[in-house]
Amino acid sequence: MATILDMALGQAGSTDPLICHCFQVTASAIRQAIDEGGAARVEEVSRLTAAGSGCGSCQCRIERLLAGLPAECGPCALCPGCGSVRTLCDCHAA
Repeated sequence: MATILDMALGQAGSTDPLICHCFQVTASAIRQAIDEGGAARVEEVSRLTAAGSGCGSCQCRIERLLAGLPAECGPCALCPGCGSVRTLCDCHAA
């Protein structure tokens, strides 16, 4: 069984990064909700894709996509040590 770290490392070269781990929603699905579904807020993206409606740790990445920026940011990036979102990381490898 793959760990969160394995999943994070496996997507490092991915052109369609996984944004919401709770519901397995990719960046392209969120962009589609924005471009084709007219989503302009995190709540609207959540309604269309379920992304952001689980633990909520991906909401900053969704906000960045809504703003036209790359999804990954410092506190929202995954920790290379444990694979958790850096702001939730307990291993201190980040």
